[in-house]
Amino acid sequence: MIEEENISNDDLIDEDDDVLESRLQQLATEELNQLSNQEETPAESSQPSATPDSKASAAAATLEKINGLIAESTTLKEQLDERKQQYLRLYADFENFRKRTERDKEEQEGTITSKILKKILPVVDDFERAQLQISPKNDGEAAIHKSYQSVYKQLLKCLKETGVARMEAVGQDFDPNFHEAIMQEPSAQYDEGIITEELRPGYLVSDDRVLRHALVKVSSGKLDGADGEDGNVSENLQNNESSESN
Repeated sequence: MIEEENISNDDLIDEDDDVLESRLQQLATEELNQLSNQEETPAESSQPSATPDSKASAAAATLEKINGLIAESTTLKEQLDERKQQYLRLYADFENFRKRTERDKEEQEGTITSKILKKILPVVDDFERAQLQISPKNDGEAAIHKSYQSVYKQLLKCLKETGVARMEAVGQDFDPNFHEAIMQEPSAQYDEGIITEELRPGYLVSDDRVLRHALVKVSSGKLDGADGEDGNVSENLQNNESSESN
């Protein structure tokens, strides 16, 4: 939009200069014609007619005045172009400053939000531990258990609305960008580099940034002879079934 306005302004300026120069040239031509007519036509007044030298001087003065006006018009155009360039530079600097300020503001808000959410995650962990460890033995304990679990569900809902999502870790390839391994051991089920257990859940925010890394246990490879042991177990079961049928 700005470039289009600048182009139209330049066209208007050029057009005004052309019109001005054309008008000044026309005035100069009319002045010279008038002087020529006065030279050819006898003077009707009683005053003596102007001499050819005075007419030439008047014509030269008129041309000099016209040239001065053209030069002044050119100078004004150059000044206008300079002011226009200054305006464009100032406008570009202001736009860059505005965008940079908005970007810094968004980053600052994201940092503050992440800090607040990180403080809330340990509370979520405590709710989950309580859910696994506490088993109500009577109606009163069941009522208390149900009440704090409702608070836990409401907390999870608020986190979800904020854009927080829990990672899926078990069975996934270990990725140091998302996971933090604190233990590695052979596994009878998973190949090397696969997460076998989640010790602490990890969370992401809405733009896939890591809010908290997941603490995980990683497989160092399948146990030697694990497949063979499974085969022996299956074979023993089949032998037991056949002997029982006999």
